Amino acid sequence: MATSQTGQRRLQWLAGVTAAAAYLLIVIGGAVRISGAGLSCGTDWPLCNGRLLPGADLLAWVEVLHRLGALIVIVLTAGLTYTAWQNRARDRWYSRLGLLALSLVLVQAGLGALTVRTRLSAPVVALHLGVSLVYLATTLIFATRALTEQRRHPAPAKPVLGWLGWVTSGMLFILLVSGTYTAVRGGGFACPDWPICGQSWLPEGWSAVDIQLIHRWLALATLLLLVLTTWRAWRREVSPLVTGLTVAALALFIAQVFVGAATVWFQLNPAVRAAHLAVSAFLWALLMLALTADQLGLALAPVRREFRVRRAAQVLRDYWVLMKPGVMVLLLLTTFCAMLVAERGWPAWHTLLWTLLGGVLSSGGAAAINHFWDRDADALMTRTRTRPLPQGRLRPEHAAIFGVTLSVLAVYLLTAFVNPVAALLALAGNLFYVFVYTIWLKRTTPQNIVIGGAAGAVPPLVGWAAITHTISLPALLMFLVVFAWTPPHFWALALYKRTDYAVAGIPMMPAVRGEEETRRQIFLYTVLLVLASLAFYPTGALGLFYLIAALVLGARFIWLTAQLLRERDDRIARKVFFYSMQYLGLLFLAMVIDVLIRSHWG
Repeated sequence: MATSQTGQRRLQWLAGVTAAAAYLLIVIGGAVRISGAGLSCGTDWPLCNGRLLPGADLLAWVEVLHRLGALIVIVLTAGLTYTAWQNRARDRWYSRLGLLALSLVLVQAGLGALTVRTRLSAPVVALHLGVSLVYLATTLIFATRALTEQRRHPAPAKPVLGWLGWVTSGMLFILLVSGTYTAVRGGGFACPDWPICGQSWLPEGWSAVDIQLIHRWLALATLLLLVLTTWRAWRREVSPLVTGLTVAALALFIAQVFVGAATVWFQLNPAVRAAHLAVSAFLWALLMLALTADQLGLALAPVRREFRVRRAAQVLRDYWVLMKPGVMVLLLLTTFCAMLVAERGWPAWHTLLWTLLGGVLSSGGAAAINHFWDRDADALMTRTRTRPLPQGRLRPEHAAIFGVTLSVLAVYLLTAFVNPVAALLALAGNLFYVFVYTIWLKRTTPQNIVIGGAAGAVPPLVGWAAITHTISLPALLMFLVVFAWTPPHFWALALYKRTDYAVAGIPMMPAVRGEEETRRQIFLYTVLLVLASLAFYPTGALGLFYLIAALVLGARFIWLTAQLLRERDDRIARKVFFYSMQYLGLLFLAMVIDVLIRSHWG
């Protein structure tokens, strides 16, 4: 029995990792093609310009690393196939899917070599992507079967999506392959207008313009089919998982159309094309997961009428609660102020709005995933037990899909309408908050807030990069301030909510190290915070007005934490917690005022 369970866990782990690697390989392959690295090794394969290592050519190294990634995926697939064969007795599809995945990845590798040797021939590149998408679908189906082996419905009902789901997925497949063919043929910018091309609505031949028009008509057909598929899942809601996945796919597809149009209108950064492909592959993955869950009968749960009525009345408010608007406001404030300081005035409206919208989506997405992961602990704490998931007002599947969708949209829109540096920083903050803080640190160490505070310190970096396209000393000092601010802020909350955290089994400082040590740590971190806030002046980043404001605000903070150190009163802990929010907001506001004073009267 133990050996069987070990084999099952190994199979699940391999299946999940292989599916994730398959997706990343598609994204990296697209980035290689778009950056021009695909031909940096000439027509050599597997060597690069006749050598094993490419020397000092950066683009050639990108291509070599892509090939190394493909080799890793082949090894993972071979391991998955072997493990699937060992576990074939539990599910006859394991060995079949494993052999199919291995065959596809080998064909994909061969097409990769052919792509190089034909110097990125459009039909070969399109075929390469098509096989990659089928391989990704195979690994996703495998991973879904392996990870849900114990959760499948004993007698799956008739699939909800049916033939419509398969037709929609087929049309999306054709659209994605045609998009790559269009790009390689040079049709991406053949039409300077959108949605029409000059006076043309319909293709008349096989020129670059005609290919672009065909791609647009395919996009329209796919959108209509996806709307019908989503509506069907929504109306027949017997599987929250299928409904959530199709709604997410529709939302991302609409964003795809919007960014595609903006790319034509405004000739957006080439990095947008890589993001466009990444979201396209993610869309394909969502639809494959929805179809697989539908076929397996996962999460079948007829919806009661009273649940529908309650949900119709509260859905917007509950989803807003998932995004943790209170935390979001503070994060957006630091982003906004960093932008004003970097610009030394008011930034361009479009940059400001898209950056803040990206911040809303990124922060809200990470918060929704946090709600999903912590729903068991939230149900035990008085502060959080009225949230939508513990109360059963929203389904956990929907919260998780909502969070992932917002996170993807955030990175996508920041890449398209701000710049790739800001997008990568937002992605790093989002992933750090979800995987490092929420999933790993929060329930394992009392230092969870100290290390996890790095996620909350990223928004000023995003705001700065949105204006300057880079990171410099003032932005790093802002990061340091927010990083040092996080422990006294959250530990003050943990002090007067210590019973909650103890009941939930979360090792916050008061529950693990005791109240006395927590008060001492709050005081020490506050002193470090104030010292960090003063560093702007000697480095020349900010001037005298800011220095005075930082001294006054910091003195008040230190005085309150010193009082907390002397007096064992929860009312003082509450006062420290609420003042900490005022402190951070006023400190960043002082940065803006100082810059404006120096810009206009300095």
